[in-house]
Amino acid sequence: MRLAMRCGIGVVCAGLAGSVAAEVDPTASLSVVQIRGYMAGGRVFYGSGVVVAQDRVATNCHVTRDAGRITVGKGALSFPATAQRADTRRDLCVLVVPGLPLPVARLGRDGEVGVGQSLYFYGYPHAIGIAYAEARVRALHPFEGGRVIETTADFTFGGSGGGLFDGQGRLVGLATFLSAAQSRGYAIPSAWIAAVEAGEAHEIGPLRGLTFWEDAAALPAFLRTLGK
Repeated sequence: MRLAMRCGIGVVCAGLAGSVAAEVDPTASLSVVQIRGYMAGGRVFYGSGVVVAQDRVATNCHVTRDAGRITVGKGALSFPATAQRADTRRDLCVLVVPGLPLPVARLGRDGEVGVGQSLYFYGYPHAIGIAYAEARVRALHPFEGGRVIETTADFTFGGSGGGLFDGQGRLVGLATFLSAAQSRGYAIPSAWIAAVEAGEAHEIGPLRGLTFWEDAAALPAFLRTLGK
């Protein structure tokens, strides 16, 4: 609810719900984790993430930005994040999680995603066990060196940062936000991960700035009609 109030312009933060379909590559789920952000006053915010390199987990910055402590979980396992690399505007954070014993997701190429293509989501909506759903690409929006993926998916709370995979099990995006008025789910592209991962890591702590989809004064053109 906290993020629903903060996510203006007619959007809510993402998890994913949809009709269940046959899993194309269920091994992709092994790289998907649950994120817990512990905030001042004892509040906990839940999200999802994907292991994108050894001891590195990509997620949305709106999941981690208020946290003073972050853990990454898989089943009964839990590991502390010790640092993060952040591009708040792109809503992409890469957590440093030493000793994380999980497989690294294979990254897809931005140019290989097409309109109408089926994508497959794994994440932790509603802060419960891992969930799976299928969606299709509705549109692709060029933005800051990648293409934001617009999908047919309905999003729910808790799955922000969950992985969108293609039919070969390659990570192509992270589920990020929803146009509540138009039932359009959006995912940031995995093409952005390398640039963020190459940046400087900082200790876990609150982040500053708005994401591209929250900043009403500087919305990309494809988001300006949301909620109208």
